Amino acid sequence: MDKKKLKVYTGSSVGIDYFFFLTSTIENAGFEVKPLFLITEIEYRRLAKSSGYRKVWLRIKMYIFYPLFLIFKGLNAPKRSIFVISSNTFFAPILLRIFLGFKSIKVVHMLYDLFPDALEIAGTIKFDSRVSKLIGLITNANLKKCDATVFLGDFLKKHAEQRWGYSKKSSVIDISTDLSLYDYKRTDLTQTKKIIIHYGGQLGHLHDAKSIIESVRYVLQSDIKNEIEFNFYVSGAQARFLEESLSNYPVKIISAIPSHQWREDIKSFHIGLVSLSPGGASVCLPSKTYGMMAGGMSILAICPKWSDLGTLIKDLNAGWIINNSPYVNIGCYKSLNYESNIKRERDKLELAIEFYTCLKDIINNRFLLEEKRLNAFNGVRNKHNLSILSEKWKEVLTNV
Repeated sequence: MDKKKLKVYTGSSVGIDYFFFLTSTIENAGFEVKPLFLITEIEYRRLAKSSGYRKVWLRIKMYIFYPLFLIFKGLNAPKRSIFVISSNTFFAPILLRIFLGFKSIKVVHMLYDLFPDALEIAGTIKFDSRVSKLIGLITNANLKKCDATVFLGDFLKKHAEQRWGYSKKSSVIDISTDLSLYDYKRTDLTQTKKIIIHYGGQLGHLHDAKSIIESVRYVLQSDIKNEIEFNFYVSGAQARFLEESLSNYPVKIISAIPSHQWREDIKSFHIGLVSLSPGGASVCLPSKTYGMMAGGMSILAICPKWSDLGTLIKDLNAGWIINNSPYVNIGCYKSLNYESNIKRERDKLELAIEFYTCLKDIINNRFLLEEKRLNAFNGVRNKHNLSILSEKWKEVLTNV
């Protein structure tokens, strides 16, 4: 198929950094690309922190106006166009597929977050309830009816397809980050007195807030409390819980800031703290991880070793993993007790002690910290850069 004759539209309800990077990646593969979104990042963060009618307005824009906007654009798009539609909003890919069925238009499902699994892990709905199965039918349709599905990791692909059905075509392409936005040399922080640990971005129900809180408390009551500094730039469902739980500790906690300011701030941080609950590891992969590595931070991840996040850190030798799952590997979805095993967590105190021990080792070995920071900085540039991702997208879009 001649790329020059193809028009590609990328769609997401919110215009955020990783969405624009996706658009740039596809452009770099040689396609003409038009991004479609309805809500800016600034507007989303402002409305997400609000309550009452403003939050309702955000939901209306995401779940009603945005899908209608996509359909309108699709009906007016040239024949043989390709729409790469993210799972924000989760039913948008199949909705577009249905309405554009009479046209020679392809729909590629970009799966960032898996539903209904995300709602089950958050406790909003029960596992395998009627509501869960109803939403699962939409996910099944997304996978089976869309012309292709792109996943963020191998485990996420395996879990989604085993539970909800196999894709017509599937690929794994990591989300990465726009490295051109981190156009600076890695800062030498070997002479700084304290090791600064930073958490940036969402802290929602898919993240392991309880383990973070327990671990930070343990460290700040230990013999290394004066050698470690924690700061959090957070938003999301558990941000207030974190702030209240650590209110009596010397921890900096502020709301998430605009991306350009965040990229400037992280120049002075050593370690990026990221987390996924065991259940959350079956739903998503924190995009901020790539940004932290691009900014020169090593990664300290509280997550399952079997997760795609754990695999990323191991493959780049870019940091440390505190395994919050009692398992190193997880079985097949169809195996006995899979549903309970995937959500099972380690004892919080046991995990906090391991977190403390890890930090104490880092304090005593600054050269290892710098080695991990260098691995992260170079690894994301060598293995997750624009050229590599563009080749993967070229393969997907020329074969749908």
